[in-house]
Amino acid sequence: MIRASIPGALVVLGLAACCPTPPAATTPGPVTTTLPPAPPPPPAPPPTPAVDWSAAGIDWTTPPPPLPEVAFAPPVPTEFKLSTGARVLVVENHRLPLVSVRIAVSSAGARVDGRQPGLAALTADLLDEGAGSRDANTLAEELERLGASLTVAAGSDYAQVTLDTLAETLTPSLAIAADVLVRPRFAADDVGRVKAEHLADLELRADQPRSVAAVVFNKLLFGAHPYGEAVDGTTASVTALQRADVVRFHRTHYGPATTTIVVVGDVTVAEAKRQLEAALQGWKTKVALPRPPAAPIAGAPTLAVVDRPGAPQSVVMMGRLGPNAADPFQAANDLLNTAIGGSFASRLNTELREKQGYTYGIGSAFVRNLWAGTWRATSSIRTDATGPAIKAALAILADAAATPMPAAELAKTKALSIRSLPQDFETNAGIAGSYLGLALDGQPLTYFRDLPARLEAVTSADTQARAKAAWSGLSIVVVGDWAVIGADLTALGLPIVRYDATGAPLR
Repeated sequence: MIRASIPGALVVLGLAACCPTPPAATTPGPVTTTLPPAPPPPPAPPPTPAVDWSAAGIDWTTPPPPLPEVAFAPPVPTEFKLSTGARVLVVENHRLPLVSVRIAVSSAGARVDGRQPGLAALTADLLDEGAGSRDANTLAEELERLGASLTVAAGSDYAQVTLDTLAETLTPSLAIAADVLVRPRFAADDVGRVKAEHLADLELRADQPRSVAAVVFNKLLFGAHPYGEAVDGTTASVTALQRADVVRFHRTHYGPATTTIVVVGDVTVAEAKRQLEAALQGWKTKVALPRPPAAPIAGAPTLAVVDRPGAPQSVVMMGRLGPNAADPFQAANDLLNTAIGGSFASRLNTELREKQGYTYGIGSAFVRNLWAGTWRATSSIRTDATGPAIKAALAILADAAATPMPAAELAKTKALSIRSLPQDFETNAGIAGSYLGLALDGQPLTYFRDLPARLEAVTSADTQARAKAAWSGLSIVVVGDWAVIGADLTALGLPIVRYDATGAPLR
């Protein structure tokens, strides 16, 4: 301890020898400072004269008239067929060096799953998990290098490949898309992994009340019709699927004769045709469109309930069977729906959200599939307000069927519908999606050009007639806390059917 302290003492002595302490500073005496006089304040600005708005000759109590309507002129696609038989639509758009491609196979949707619900969805999800000479990782890395994005999914009526890429990398990007569509690998490891992901998602569905409500709604309205099954299937149905099922489904349902391709962007029609022919050459799989089954029959109005104890909100979905994609009254139906539930300022949202505070929002829509359709209104409603909110919504729908739409409301709804059309054509992806929907629904390619005139021709009597046809005999699905809402729901007077959280009826 003593030896350890000596070096420190030596350091102190050394510092004292080389760096003597400076003498203490003396305190200076007071210093007198003379400041310059302050500058005079700036002169006050002259008072601003009052504006006499009435002198402008404008009536400020009346809003100015709207500007003249600008005619909507959607782009016109060029249509042709490839040598394989695939239908192609091309819209040239050279404003940006980008291209969007949408490929839909009308024979590969969930409506052809048969007794294997979820098979179409699983097959579509596996297409981009390795294709051609690329495994799953290589495929993803190459798309990233090309600046391209590619996804695959299946709906009720078709499976779709979505490709967005740079114009300069369109050729290699199309080559990958063609491999995904025509030459998927379906490696056993990939099948097992993706199937496990699907099963995990299905396990989570029971905790998603909106998803549960949609599953029950379709079962309630469609029954044994193919649209009655969930696109992603059930835990039991997906568990039973094997790699051989996926390979067979692809071989049986993916072919050029039922394929529609839409190309939009910085590419000419001639170049798009040349590249598609090169990418899809040799694709000769023979497939046919499925034959539609008997149309679903509307049953008696029913109240389906899924008990969710302790839920702070009830998910409510009400509706009935509606027109399919060939709806001859589509313009009138869509105008009616926009006014009643298809916009923020609709009657349903104004009453249930703005006036009553029952919900953060409620929306409605016609869902038109190729074989059948529905109309439905959906909302998440405060649990204690579930019964009153349902009654208020039903009253609004009944009033629309009993009373013609006022002229001012009809004019406002027409303006909203017509003026919103151009926003669907702001991007290549929007244009591609719009025309793909037309092609798959069997609508003429002049549909968007003619739509404003068709909407303008709709009368109040037309909308009232459509309300009577679309909103009579509604069924209702409620996912909520039965202990709190049961009495109000029973008072609605509808026969009640109970379901569990997987969408299976309880006996």
